[in-house]
Amino acid sequence: MTPLERISAIKEQRAMQKEQEIEIDVTQKDHDIFIQSPLPTTLAVDLIPIEKIERGIVYTEDNRRVKILEILPINFLLKSDEEQESVVEDFAKWLKIAPSGIQIKSLSKRADVSSYIDKMRKEIANEKDEKCKELMIDQLNLITQVSATESVSRRFFIVLEKKIAMGQMISDEEIENELNIAANRAKTYLASCGNKMVTLGLTTQETAKIYFDILNRTKNAEVDFEQQYQDVHYFYECTYGEESLNHIPVTEFISPSEIDLTHRDYTRIDDTYYSFVYIKQNHIPNYMPKGWLSILTNAGVGIDVDLFLKKEDKRKSLDRIGRHMRWNMSKMNDISASNSAYDDTLDTLDAGNYLKQGLSGGGQDLYYFAILLTITSNNLSTLRAKKREFLDYLRSIEIDCGNTDYEQKRALTSYIPLGQMDKKIFARAKRNVLTSDLACFYPFTNYEMFDEDGIFLGINEMNNSICATDIFDSKNYMNANISILGTSGAGKTYLLQLLAQRFRKKGIQTFIIAPDKGHEFARACQAIGGEFAQISPASEHCINVLDIRKPNDTASKALDGDYYESSLLSDKINGTIETFFSLLIPDMDGLEEELLDEAILRAYERKGITMDNTSLYKEDGSMKEMPILSDVYEELLKDDRTYRLAMILKKLVNGSAKSFNGQTNVDLNNLYTVIDISKLTGKMLTIGMFVALDAVRGISKEDRTKKKAIILDEAWELIGAKSNKKAAEYTLEIFKIIRGYGGSAICATQNLTDFFSLDGGAFGEGIINNSKTKILLKLENRDAKAVQELLDLSDEEYKKIIKFERGHGLLATNGNNVPIHFLGSPKENDLITTDRKQLEQLAKEKEYGNATGN
Repeated sequence: MTPLERISAIKEQRAMQKEQEIEIDVTQKDHDIFIQSPLPTTLAVDLIPIEKIERGIVYTEDNRRVKILEILPINFLLKSDEEQESVVEDFAKWLKIAPSGIQIKSLSKRADVSSYIDKMRKEIANEKDEKCKELMIDQLNLITQVSATESVSRRFFIVLEKKIAMGQMISDEEIENELNIAANRAKTYLASCGNKMVTLGLTTQETAKIYFDILNRTKNAEVDFEQQYQDVHYFYECTYGEESLNHIPVTEFISPSEIDLTHRDYTRIDDTYYSFVYIKQNHIPNYMPKGWLSILTNAGVGIDVDLFLKKEDKRKSLDRIGRHMRWNMSKMNDISASNSAYDDTLDTLDAGNYLKQGLSGGGQDLYYFAILLTITSNNLSTLRAKKREFLDYLRSIEIDCGNTDYEQKRALTSYIPLGQMDKKIFARAKRNVLTSDLACFYPFTNYEMFDEDGIFLGINEMNNSICATDIFDSKNYMNANISILGTSGAGKTYLLQLLAQRFRKKGIQTFIIAPDKGHEFARACQAIGGEFAQISPASEHCINVLDIRKPNDTASKALDGDYYESSLLSDKINGTIETFFSLLIPDMDGLEEELLDEAILRAYERKGITMDNTSLYKEDGSMKEMPILSDVYEELLKDDRTYRLAMILKKLVNGSAKSFNGQTNVDLNNLYTVIDISKLTGKMLTIGMFVALDAVRGISKEDRTKKKAIILDEAWELIGAKSNKKAAEYTLEIFKIIRGYGGSAICATQNLTDFFSLDGGAFGEGIINNSKTKILLKLENRDAKAVQELLDLSDEEYKKIIKFERGHGLLATNGNNVPIHFLGSPKENDLITTDRKQLEQLAKEKEYGNATGN
């Protein structure tokens, strides 16, 4: 329809609003009437009863003011009974002080991950390593597929209403202030429940964007809203001239292109079909458990729920209940006790007495509530099938619904979040309830964990939403550390590699230290262009424990300016080297420790290195050659008092562990580095693990503006009974300080007994407490009980972690625990799987490919 055709179509409608007919020349776009009252781009505009939006306040056509708030849900259903009770009590406290008219809306639709995918495409374009780029494309395909077929996104809103009584003298500023106070109260009380409020709806544009997203279901709230804004401006300027831009109604920016209300039992908005039903007033089970509304909000993609609340005047309610009770008592005198009507009247009296007691002495309020359910689909036949299936399900749980045939406009007006249900539908749907019972309706139960810049983990099994976390986001996560606990075969190695691969794809430098089955990390490391170093007696790879790296302090100087720099040699000896020798020779006495310290200093002095940092560099600015263990060994041999120490060190110099004696030849600057120490055994394994950890720790501290991740498999090797207190303290310190250097420390263990064995479990608990995020895979009963007590898990969560299958786990972070199905792309799965059958199949496919030349 052209602009002139649109103008002609509503010319008569707009002209009738004037006191007398005015002749309008539709060819003159600068006609005064058009400039002062422009005609819309679409007829759908007139079906949205919004007059204007100012500073986040919506002015309705029936002289009400509303404010819409978006609420982030919590994982209510996995909380313990005590925690759920606490949430319900806090929700009840808010209801008592909330405005008398409230609408709570749950919106369910296919997850919109377009902006997330756009970011991935940019990351792929910027990636220089072709191997990594290939894996990134495979992951992008996985996310696209999951979002299109499985993932559901839910949003929750509260609409607060302020009615303006006839003749009431109150300014817009006073109304705005009143609604903002109510919104802040909601924020405060819901925070006690664990809910956060999205900081939207504060301005006209932010509020308009919310309504746009609700009314334009298949569009993108961010991208398409901006496009809509530009299109409307362009239409008005071209059609009516620049002066008309000051008179554009806000509904133009939020309206869909078309709303079709001409059908008996459904409405079509653009390319989406809507069917509205309401729950009949006497067809809800009398017993409603805490959070029972999740039965509806979790029903599936395209099923929206609107809960309307209307608080009644307490004194008037008591009078009305009293009259009804007296009338029913007199009625019972005329009914035989054997008559069914007698039981009905008795039930009515019991209900009235319950309400009366709650209102008179229980400190409660009386509400009327009504529930509108909206089923949507982009296909009419699918809509009808979905509706039949959904209503059959509701009947199976004793919930019966009424249709809105020939009432599509009333239903649509109720669906739009303006704080009020159509009066005729409300009359058929309303039911009374006390505050304590209404609090059990607590609806914000479908927690989703989707950070726009996060790494994709998989699917939230509670509600089929996509799970992506950005643990480096300091606004939402206290630190970026992760602890992973799981029994053997639960998928721990698979998950570690999945995390590592996705960190690398985000450009985050990633180190993996593998003390067990290091070969399982090799395929993925090679495929992503990483560095694979094996520290073993037969390996040529070496990390020099005496190495002092050239510090990269450019970022620190830019941030902090010039500052006092301590002696790098002193720091090295008192930290790394001292701990290394305490692991190697745990029974040194005080004299031996002093003599060892002197020998180490002499070894450095032979290379021209002293406590002066400038002595580390040659004239050309490059680093001097560092001493190696054989240099210390030679110094120890010079003194009879250190002969014992030399003989113990000899094994690492020219014995079976001589791979420790050499200059560092591992590229630790690669963005993906795996250090395999699984060929080491006994004490050498602990020493090798420490040397590797110290090397990557030093790199992680160099530039605190860059993200980095240190992944430590089987951490019990360093903090368990086989280690010692110094090594455990060193490991724990990494989890404590790495946040300050922009890093993440991630540990995994399957041996919980050893993980909590050293020093009464202090170091294991310390790492857990310094990990904001925990991932619990399948655990045996005994371990699960210990973890339940340590992390204060509910019985429901305990049952889950003992029943998890491989590749499933509980993600616990920020007070919410979410069961996740971890998903890898086909190529990722081929690279990191440790499943014997899958590996056998991969081997067969490779053999066949080699034989056929494919």
